[in-house]
Amino acid sequence: MLAALLVPRFAFAVTAARQGGIEPSVAAALAPEPGGQPIVGDASAAAEAAGVRSGMRLTEALALCPGLALLPPDPLAVAASAEEVLRRLEELGAEVEPVTPGCALLATGPIERLYGGLPAVLRRVSGIVPATLRPRVGAAPGRFPALAAARRARPGRPLVLPPERVREALAPLPVTALVSDAGLDPAVARTLESLGLTRLGGLAALDRLHVRDRFGAEGERAWRLARGDDPEPLAPRAAAHALVESLVLPEAVATEQALDHALRVLVERLLARPERRGREPRTVRLMARLVGGGSWERTSPLRDPTADRDRLLLALGAKLRLLPAPAAELAVELGDLAPGDRQHPLFREEGAVRVERLDAAARQVRAAVGDASALRIVEVDGESRLPERCFGLVPR
Repeated sequence: MLAALLVPRFAFAVTAARQGGIEPSVAAALAPEPGGQPIVGDASAAAEAAGVRSGMRLTEALALCPGLALLPPDPLAVAASAEEVLRRLEELGAEVEPVTPGCALLATGPIERLYGGLPAVLRRVSGIVPATLRPRVGAAPGRFPALAAARRARPGRPLVLPPERVREALAPLPVTALVSDAGLDPAVARTLESLGLTRLGGLAALDRLHVRDRFGAEGERAWRLARGDDPEPLAPRAAAHALVESLVLPEAVATEQALDHALRVLVERLLARPERRGREPRTVRLMARLVGGGSWERTSPLRDPTADRDRLLLALGAKLRLLPAPAAELAVELGDLAPGDRQHPLFREEGAVRVERLDAAARQVRAAVGDASALRIVEVDGESRLPERCFGLVPR
């Protein structure tokens, strides 16, 4: 059996609790991220009753709910709370797969004898999250049925779907549930709805070969999920290898020179940490707590693992320029640490080093933007008077 732990509106609940709490009758939602798209985040139950949904444009949300209160988003607090939930689930001895912040799957079989059966395991899982967040727990013999059971469960009352009841329980669910909980192609879900198959029960009643002929392999997968057949195994998360350093700024720092100095201090501290043991990061993350409330973060993947200070400062400096407001605290994380035992040439000429860095920069640009983004100029017809014939652009 697989168990699912679900905390509805997790990001809103964590952010509201950090900012002193919100009355249940107040319509509120997370404000758009600074410097991001003008869309709202998770909303309270009162705001959802007025029609506000996560991912809705701010103007549309305010038109539906003129009195909507906007809370500054705090992604750092949400990520820390989600990590705490996963860590406490892993302390039970189970393999845990994170789905979204506030939602996780775990295998109950290996720990049922340890705690005295499935009901006892589910009670422990439900007790990991404070009751004020109204966690929901469900169990079923598959990933998608377990998530469906958790969504139907009541706070504090775990719902178990035995194999013989799975198809019956899934029948009334909308087809769009396969998109959010099973990663179904949205185009397939829209086509099914246009044909009148709005519920999983109608899809499960069709013939498998007919569904496959019309929708292909993705349609057959949807048909199997609608019948409760979900053979995909649990994908437990790997152990995280990351180092974090933070620096509380004495005052609201907004000048580039002061921020660059703080960033350099953090990077040098991280590279000097003895627990790094020569390992090189594959990703770097810049985090900040803003003076006006809330937090901000940006992650930059590295094309190759590196512990070179200048390259790390170059990657983080580009993100630092996107800081939307003065920062009260700055933090840097070196993530996904790779072994540092890679061999390098003993002697390299200065020109070879320059070419190697240019090639690495071109690879990073192509990986981020596309193959046609890094080009070089070559001579085509030097005798032509037209510039577009004299030279051409080819991929670097």
